[in-house]
Amino acid sequence: EMDKDGKNIRKVTDFQLSDSWISFRKSGSEIIVSPSRKIDSSFYIIDSNGKILQKISTGLKYSNDPCFSPDGKRIVFRGGKQKSKRVEGFDEALYVMDDDGKNLKRITNYPANDTTAPWYAYKAGPPRWHPTDNFISFPSFQNGQYKLYAVTPDGKKQWKLINEGDGSEAYHSWSPDGKFLAFETTDNKETQYDIAIMDWKTKKVEILTDSTYAYEQAPNFVLSN
Repeated sequence: EMDKDGKNIRKVTDFQLSDSWISFRKSGSEIIVSPSRKIDSSFYIIDSNGKILQKISTGLKYSNDPCFSPDGKRIVFRGGKQKSKRVEGFDEALYVMDDDGKNLKRITNYPANDTTAPWYAYKAGPPRWHPTDNFISFPSFQNGQYKLYAVTPDGKKQWKLINEGDGSEAYHSWSPDGKFLAFETTDNKETQYDIAIMDWKTKKVEILTDSTYAYEQAPNFVLSN
């Protein structure tokens, strides 16, 4: 972690982490992380000093990108039936469980007739839980490009989150009050990545970045003091 001006960098954990999103609860005092799979296949809940408070096993061969529900009592994550996407039968999907690992439930299924996704693409990408509305958002490579989709926590309803625009959408973040969605967007040739923000009520979209940098990705809202 570090200060907002980039100073006072501090190492939080003594163990290696996976390439994974993390999530916070209890006003930031607890963090759920995914340790390197060489260390453990479980999720860890740690405190702000890196102390392991709890280990949560999913029972799946692959688990990554955990995200707490707004009340901190449930977790959504990206899971697979094999240890790697390179292994046949990986079958990537989103799963929801209680914060103790109980009541595991699969909530997404990739369209069986869609063959456009390369092996490395997200069929169910890193999920984000909407702060106030009862749904989970995630990127998925369907019909030849990434788009943002939404699913209810019980998996009974799924829909495309943004219906306008021809470009791709992937990594994204909700404002703490749920009123704004920040997301990365790119043209179909993937020559320019920009950060956009959507007013969730009006659905108005504004591009926040310019072409100074070709790659501007993975936005995240930061709470200010």
